[in-house]
Amino acid sequence: MTADVRRRAMLVGLIASALPLPAVAQSDFPSKPVRLVVPFPAGGSLDNFGRLLAQRLTEQWGQNALVDNRPGGAAIIGTQHVAKSPPDGYTLLLMANGFVMVPMLMSKVPYDPFQDFSPVALLARVNQALVAPPSFAPNNVRELIAAAKARPGQLTFASFGNGTSSHLGVELFKKETGIDMTHVPYKGVAPALQDVVGGQVNVFLTNLPEILPHVQAGRLKVLGVADEKRAPQLPDVPTFAEQGVPNFNVYSWYGCVAPAGTPDAVIQKLHASLVQALQAPEVSQRLAQQGIVTIGGGPEEMRRFMKAEQARYAEPIRISGAKIE
Repeated sequence: MTADVRRRAMLVGLIASALPLPAVAQSDFPSKPVRLVVPFPAGGSLDNFGRLLAQRLTEQWGQNALVDNRPGGAAIIGTQHVAKSPPDGYTLLLMANGFVMVPMLMSKVPYDPFQDFSPVALLARVNQALVAPPSFAPNNVRELIAAAKARPGQLTFASFGNGTSSHLGVELFKKETGIDMTHVPYKGVAPALQDVVGGQVNVFLTNLPEILPHVQAGRLKVLGVADEKRAPQLPDVPTFAEQGVPNFNVYSWYGCVAPAGTPDAVIQKLHASLVQALQAPEVSQRLAQQGIVTIGGGPEEMRRFMKAEQARYAEPIRISGAKIE
């Protein structure tokens, strides 16, 4: 072999070694376990949702999909962890409304939901209802409005955190009805539910999956459903619109994002796998029973949806003065 041929061979080798490997790696993705980071404690509806998906993904891939709970800091700890992870599709974030709301509620947030992440899938919408302990006198939304007007600022409402849908949804309700109630924020759904069931707080607007067991056991009553139509799980409970509060539609939503820069081929494979998991009969039926409506929207649909959600809550955030310190 001549020196010139050897040099050309070395040059080809160097070029080949410098080329990115994703094209090969993506074809057999995933080749190792995938972590689904949930930025909340174990036991909430997003955590349960993630574990159901993880089980189906593990079966699809023949690789473990593992839920990794990283709670704290208004979901910032887990979210920032994913933002700083390698953009290879092996570390994903399962997120909810707060993903786009927190940046509007804090002066400094160590991530940008649009610049630091690549949308993967808009997964589901979770219907909400307003509940109260059986000992609370009002039995529906109309009676609650009358009681709040008779005692301005004296009635209390729980939320699972400042800036969450359970907080801002009631701020929307207050704006629409001209009432005043006092906000009592909690660090998560479980402690809020505990105090509402115990009667320490008057009402709580929250996700159906968390309240249905308490309603069925008689520990809570439902004043109204915050959706366009009645919930199949609560057919006898009227919506807010039926009780004189039109266009009151409050819900949580779940999505999946990856670190910015994750290859499009990996994003598309992840999206297809998540949609397949959502469409499995045992998954879709179980979620429907809990009041969770599957969506399966793609990356661009999710990006548009997130921007629309930011715009929808900008006014109640401004009016309420809600902040996260």
